[in-house]
Amino acid sequence: MRIAIIADSFPPLKNSAAVLVFSLAEALAGLGHQLLVITPSADIEKSHVEDDYGTFKVLRIRCGKIKSHHKFMRGISELSLFFTFPYEFKKTPYALSQWDAVIWYSPSIFLSGLVSNLKDRSKNSYLILRDIVPDWMVDIGLMKKGLSFCLLKWFERYQYKLADIIGVQSPGNKRYIEKQNLPNLKELEVLPNWMPSTSTIHSFSGEDFSYADLQHTILSGRKVLIYAGNLGEAQGVENFAQLILNMKDKLSIGFLIIGRGSKKEWLQDFVKVHRIHNALILDEVDLITLSMYYSQCHAGVVFLDSNHQSHNIPGKFISYLEASLPVAACVNSGNDLINIIKRNKLGLVADNLSQFSSELEQFMDSIYGDDGYRYRTRDFYESHYRPIAIAKQVLGALSRLSN
Repeated sequence: MRIAIIADSFPPLKNSAAVLVFSLAEALAGLGHQLLVITPSADIEKSHVEDDYGTFKVLRIRCGKIKSHHKFMRGISELSLFFTFPYEFKKTPYALSQWDAVIWYSPSIFLSGLVSNLKDRSKNSYLILRDIVPDWMVDIGLMKKGLSFCLLKWFERYQYKLADIIGVQSPGNKRYIEKQNLPNLKELEVLPNWMPSTSTIHSFSGEDFSYADLQHTILSGRKVLIYAGNLGEAQGVENFAQLILNMKDKLSIGFLIIGRGSKKEWLQDFVKVHRIHNALILDEVDLITLSMYYSQCHAGVVFLDSNHQSHNIPGKFISYLEASLPVAACVNSGNDLINIIKRNKLGLVADNLSQFSSELEQFMDSIYGDDGYRYRTRDFYESHYRPIAIAKQVLGALSRLSN
C-alpha cells in the first residue's frame, strides 16, 4: 500500500510522539509498504525538505514553531497549521499523489486541514487518537467552557468526521467516542500506545559514559525512581513535587527527572527553594541515552493530573516496561492504567497522593532484588506494546475496509 502518515512530531524531536510516529513508520515500511511521513518544521529555510530514511521518506513542510512553552503563541501556531499545512503541501511534488491510506496522529487536532486535502485522493483514513482535546484541558483547569472551548470542539469534531477508522488508546476513551454518534465512522478500536525496543547492555567503566553514571551524582547509593517525559500541565507536576518534598529526608531513595515542558522550570525552582538533595533534573535525551539511565534505576514514575476525566496510557509507562522497570503511578481515579498495573502486578498504583506517598518507600524496599517485576514488566511489553504488533493492527483495520 501507499501510505501517508501525518504528525506534528518527528525526529530530531525527542518527545514521545516523535518516537511513536518514527517507530510506527519503520514498522509499516518493514512490512513492505511504501510510506511518506509528512510533518511540520520550523527549522528549515525552504518551503519543504525531503529526507530519505532508507525504507521510507519524510516530507518536512515549513510552518511556525508549534512546540513553544508560551501557551498563547503555541495556540496560534497550532491553529495556523490547519491553513498553512495544506497550502504549503500543494507546493510539493506530492500535491496530486494518490494514497491507499492516510494515517494521522492526534494531538494536534489541527492536522485535519491537510488530512482533508489528502483524503480526496485516498481510499481510507485512520485517526490515531491519543488525547481527548479540548476536554482534558477543561478537566485540569487550563481553560473554561467558553468561546475558545467551542472553537476547539469544532476542530475536534471535524477531525473525527474525516476518519474512517479511529484508534483510541484505552477502553475508557473508546466509550467517549461511541457517545459522539459519528455517522461517517466505519470502525472504532482500542489501539494501545507502543514503544520501540532499545534495551541493550551498556558499560559505564570508560570515560565516554561518565555523563550517564549516577554513581557520580547526588543519587549515588540510592534506590532511584526515574521520571522520563513531559513536565507539563497534564502531568500533575505539583503533586509530583509534593511527593519529592515528602521524601526529601529518605536517605535510601532518589529521583531522576529527565524531560522538558512548561512546568520544568517551576519544578527546578521548587527543588532549589526547598533544598531537596535527592532529586536530579536533567534535560531531554535521546532514547539510547535514556535506556542507559533506565539501566541504573529501580522503578519508573508516572504522574497524571488528578482532575483528568479521560484515560491515558503514557508513552513513559511503556518505556519503563520495555526497560524491565516496575512502575510507580499516581493517576486520576478510574483511569484504565490502574487496572492494568494491578491486574498484571507491574508495580504500585494509587489515585491519590496521600496513599501513594505512604506506600512508596515500602514498595521500593519490596522490589529491591526481586526479579519477578523485571520479568513481568518486560513480558507485558513484548505481548502488548511492540510497534510491529501495532502496525499489523492498523493494517488489519484498513484491509477490512478495502475488502
